[in-house]
Amino acid sequence: AHEKLSREYAFTEWKGIDWDYLYERFAPEVQSASAARDERAFYLQLRQYVFSIPDGHMTLVAKNTDIPADVARESAGGGFGLNVVELDNTRAIAARVTPGGQAALAGIEPGAEIITWNCLPVAMAISGVPVDVIPYRPLRPGAFTDSESPQATTENHRLEQAKLLVQGPIDNKATLVFRNPGSDNLQVAILTALDDKGATLDMLNFAARPDFSDKVEYWMLPEGFGYIRLRAEIDPKDTGTYPVHILQRFREAIRSFIASSAGGVIVDVRGNYGGLDELAADIGGFFFTREEFYETLEVFDQRDGGFAKIGDLTITPQEPHFGGPVVAPINPGTKSFGEGIARSLSLAPKGCTVGFHGTNGSFGLAGGEIIMPCGYAIKYPYGFSLDRQGRVQVDSRFGEGGVAPDIRVPRNAQNVLAFAEGHDVELEYAVDHLNRMAAIDSEDNGQPMVQ
Repeated sequence: AHEKLSREYAFTEWKGIDWDYLYERFAPEVQSASAARDERAFYLQLRQYVFSIPDGHMTLVAKNTDIPADVARESAGGGFGLNVVELDNTRAIAARVTPGGQAALAGIEPGAEIITWNCLPVAMAISGVPVDVIPYRPLRPGAFTDSESPQATTENHRLEQAKLLVQGPIDNKATLVFRNPGSDNLQVAILTALDDKGATLDMLNFAARPDFSDKVEYWMLPEGFGYIRLRAEIDPKDTGTYPVHILQRFREAIRSFIASSAGGVIVDVRGNYGGLDELAADIGGFFFTREEFYETLEVFDQRDGGFAKIGDLTITPQEPHFGGPVVAPINPGTKSFGEGIARSLSLAPKGCTVGFHGTNGSFGLAGGEIIMPCGYAIKYPYGFSLDRQGRVQVDSRFGEGGVAPDIRVPRNAQNVLAFAEGHDVELEYAVDHLNRMAAIDSEDNGQPMVQ
């Protein structure tokens, strides 16, 4: 498996992967687990091996999730009744507190500043969370509970660490020093992790993803802007063909917005799963009036063991053309060719992206697979996307990558607490941006500014 992966993985040079080191690190442990027929140890070593490569397209899939689920329950099955979020000013707050939970009973209020966690400054405690050995996906219902992937960027890895800080083994203890909003007094709380069935993990998620589907929804917002929700650019029933129906539905939405004199369009790709890059390029075409370079794609060539160019892809103008402003809300769940849409709209003449955080940073061509014993499989990208200068684009390198928001929503206490309460803060910022654009257009045309 290691020999095949090290030969075919698309980003060895780009990410600086030291395959010899990884083999020396993991091979003896994997061999030991295999010799002992210890599937649990085998799974944990495979997981750490996969998670040592910072790429969201590196995936460990378990045909039988019993062992991953057992490990998840043992290591992260208990919640302390709160979510911790780091703000832009480096402070960390209890963004959400479970009513009647351990944190609430200890007197911790939403917005409380967390000073220390188990005697460590909270920032240091977050840094020490070993994401590679704490699975949690099996604890959460929904699609892809059998698949686990590392985070490609430092920013998104940090989010995972903060998420898992407040999880632990059931009955585990945590000692906090905190300061409630409006108080100068420091208080101490000793919390016990209770079995919450993964509920704490779902209370606050900056990388939230919708249900996996090819559904395209659209409507007019009260502010006079069109809104489109894109989940994926692929037909789940026939993944190998171009999903014409998605493009047609998107065209129908644009035509409807033009007929309604929409002052702008929001293309929501938060949590977008990706799909076919041709469709991602075509969707961007509704906001361009001339062809634009999209990518050069190279893939592993089995014939000579190298990577070969398979062609260039352009953004081709589509009809009808929408000439107004367009904004794309994004988040770390925006992945693969969903990131291509975000990038295209960011480059559109009147386009931009908005969000608390950037996208996943995993833009490679996925599809490589290695079948392992006990029903496990390692999936990996075997192709990469190059920009006009022949440089890898979007995929992370040394912790940096993805599509950054052109309008970054401030992570201040007000915004984070509102987000935790269920307010769609990122969408509100997108609407505010379109309102400002409308005001500028009105001023340029000599008309009263929209307030």
